[in-house]
Amino acid sequence: MNAFIEQELNAPRMIEQLSNDDYHARPEFSSSQLKDILRSGAHFHSHNIAKEHERETKKHLDFGSLAHALFLEPQVFADEFVVVPADAPRRPTEVMLKAKNPSDDSLARIAFWQKFDAENGNKTEISQEQLDGANRIVNNLSSLSTFQFMKNEYGMAEASIFFADPIYGLQLRVRPDWHIPPCKNFPNGLIIDVKTSRDARPFKFSRDSSDYGYDLSAAMYREGFQQYYDTEDKPPFIFMVAENDAPYNVKQYNASELFLSVGDARYNKAKALLAESLLINEWDGYSSELEDLNLPPYMVKQALEHDFH
Repeated sequence: MNAFIEQELNAPRMIEQLSNDDYHARPEFSSSQLKDILRSGAHFHSHNIAKEHERETKKHLDFGSLAHALFLEPQVFADEFVVVPADAPRRPTEVMLKAKNPSDDSLARIAFWQKFDAENGNKTEISQEQLDGANRIVNNLSSLSTFQFMKNEYGMAEASIFFADPIYGLQLRVRPDWHIPPCKNFPNGLIIDVKTSRDARPFKFSRDSSDYGYDLSAAMYREGFQQYYDTEDKPPFIFMVAENDAPYNVKQYNASELFLSVGDARYNKAKALLAESLLINEWDGYSSELEDLNLPPYMVKQALEHDFH
């Protein structure tokens, strides 16, 4: 498990071409783990210490990951994804594989998939239709003004930054989707986060940001960036958002000062909770107190503004 407090604070460092699997295997804490501790100590312990939610070894399609790879790292697409031919037979069943006298059709299906798997290993399987949709996302994202920053300034995709929290000594890691180092046009640099969403409109994506803790991630990314590049201020943070279904509309958002302030507060609270839990080795779940249940503020506001019968 991640050492902290007693561990000597290491100088921030960056690894530009670390594989995604190697990055997630690292002992430093990520923003996802800090979100776990905000939910409860029990969730953090279950996910990150007891390892009760290990990822499966066989990769399954995450459409966001497909669009992400095509947009940010098209050069690695062929290493991570493979298009299954439209005329490929269905995968053989377990019964078919164990049959003593399989039919010619079964033998042909087994042979096809044995050859396919041998050639493509653990790549994520996608259809041509899914690839076409991801390409539409790439084309739409490229129409946004933020893409001009990516074209005109030197930047890096998926560079991993490792740094230490100055208060608690927690060893931390971040992996911005794309970042522009400090330069003439961006003296404090720039971080760009690419997201897919069912609905990219502001009132919907702001709710996604709350539900998935995008504010906390932004706060952590900005701190790691500032530590590594030793900038005067933290960098601006931009979201490029693509809807994951046709017509694959896109939006771009600048993280506001209020958005980032809330993220900083939640990020600092998460670090304090994690440091305390690690120190005393206690991982509490939810409060067992009986509490009143209320409706979300927007529903209360609706009820007050309209005469419902």
